[in-house]
Amino acid sequence: MTAAPAPDGSSSSSPDFSSVRLTARVTRIYDRLDAQMYLVEGQDRALLVDTGFGVGDLAAFVRDLTDKPVTVVITHGHLDHAFGAGWFDDVHMAHADLAVHAVHRSWIADVHDEARREGRVLAPAAPPERFHDLGSGTTFELGGMTVRTIPMPGHTPGSHAVLLGEERTLITGDAANQRTFLFADDSATVTEYAETLRRVRDDLSGLYDRVFISHATGDAPVTVLQDLIDLTAEVVAGTDDRAPFSFREFSALLARKVLEGIEDPRANLAYRPDRI
Repeated sequence: MTAAPAPDGSSSSSPDFSSVRLTARVTRIYDRLDAQMYLVEGQDRALLVDTGFGVGDLAAFVRDLTDKPVTVVITHGHLDHAFGAGWFDDVHMAHADLAVHAVHRSWIADVHDEARREGRVLAPAAPPERFHDLGSGTTFELGGMTVRTIPMPGHTPGSHAVLLGEERTLITGDAANQRTFLFADDSATVTEYAETLRRVRDDLSGLYDRVFISHATGDAPVTVLQDLIDLTAEVVAGTDDRAPFSFREFSALLARKVLEGIEDPRANLAYRPDRI
């Protein structure tokens, strides 16, 4: 018999992960390296949104949270979302992100080398070609809980958001948040991204009351899609703040200037001026 869900707000922790139950059916899992994942439980199955960096035994941690069979959905192929997938058999990711995953496989090497030196467990390697393709969107029935993925190309070509139907919750991963990155060579232009935002906004109108993301507080304003649509219009018009921004080897502009050290809850966009 499946155990009843723990009360809202209950938590769990290990050397590599911690968690907090947000509702009776949704648990947020924190990776020690600053990534967040979501475990969604139906009556029959569970679904894990993202798998972190691949440092630590994520499968064992998830088994302590649920005894249901687990399906994995990877929102996109970046190193902080896709590289714990080797712990699981039933993994889904948009094949449009296979090239992205290949680039980040080389980036994850330094993270994994450091983890080995610290004596930490690493996820088994998982060739992404074996992942099921999310394609133009996939629906998962968990038993009293319907989970639907929605293509949101922009941050990466294969980014997907995840709609938790009965929870009226949208998980955007990195596809729309308070600092949406749109400056990689494989990211969409600002104009293309605006078209995606409008499509998703219209498609999901009235279907969600909360938005979860993969970093920072884990929460975004429920207006995040419209906020980003408005911000992309400012970028196209040249009326945004155009504040200098850098990340790794990338140089970009922030559409909305933020004070250093201040966590701004408003939607924002980091983009390249040559890709508007």
